[in-house]
Amino acid sequence: MKLMKWLLAAALLTAANGAALADPKLVEIASFGEHPALNQVAEGFKARMSELGYVEGKDVTYGFQHANFDRSLVPQILQQVEAQHPALILAITTGLNQAAVRGITDKSIPVVFGAVVDPVVAGIVPDWQHGSGWSTGASMLPDFDASFDYLKKVLPEVKKVGTLFNPGEDNDTSNMELIHKAAAKAGIEIVGVPVDNPNDLPQRVQTFAGQVDAIFLIQSNVVQTSVPVVAQVAQRIKLPLFNSVYAPDLKDQLAGFHAISYRKNGEHAADIADRILKGEKPADIAPYVPKGEDFDAYVSPKGLAAVGLTVPEALKDSPWLLK
Repeated sequence: MKLMKWLLAAALLTAANGAALADPKLVEIASFGEHPALNQVAEGFKARMSELGYVEGKDVTYGFQHANFDRSLVPQILQQVEAQHPALILAITTGLNQAAVRGITDKSIPVVFGAVVDPVVAGIVPDWQHGSGWSTGASMLPDFDASFDYLKKVLPEVKKVGTLFNPGEDNDTSNMELIHKAAAKAGIEIVGVPVDNPNDLPQRVQTFAGQVDAIFLIQSNVVQTSVPVVAQVAQRIKLPLFNSVYAPDLKDQLAGFHAISYRKNGEHAADIADRILKGEKPADIAPYVPKGEDFDAYVSPKGLAAVGLTVPEALKDSPWLLK
């Protein structure tokens, strides 16, 4: 009888292990829209998960939904994601994560955020030392002190810098507060122009003509989805344009980049996801704050030449130069 019980227990354990192996964990990825930078978050996340030992199709599977940058579609996207009962959700962008706080009712599903500038100001986590009861992740808090150090090396005489922001976005509000503080320390004046509709960008960029020495773009959804438009106007009014998001396809149109790596942001989000999937509680995991190695600096000789500028002599042999 004891042998029979032991055999039955062993069989049940084997079946359970087999089921576990047969049922990989589902990670749903929800993004505000498809954009090269945002896609890098998802790609970095999956690549890092693979490095951590999660074999796709065996240990983990991925779903992907996006709202095509349409706010009205976000609740529907989140409902679809929650309906899949995933082991974890990777939510990309500030607005989508704010909507997830309200829109996802099953708080047993952990949410890891990516591409969020300031999760505390956005109300996603209570402070920088803790996650919420169900959410934490990797922030993209900019280092504008380093950005202005970079800008002064490229444009030693820079005094006024223009930027565009959406006053209705918490992400943009945080960026503007931080850029003003860093500019004051650097002895630079910021000229901020509000824009909440991409169709208004050409006119708003035009207002910088004769008013600033350069334009530096923050991590703003409304702006980053239309950088080629901004670049065209900037070249027309002969202003060097710099971006906080690296876009290789625009390296000849922009003067340069001091950019946080969206791919590395996804990798850091994966490190946090791994901890959660192994049993840690989101509330016990502090949001990741970017370090120096999370930023990349580039200078485009062609982009500078397009507005009548040249690479400073001190940077002629710099690794920042784009080919």
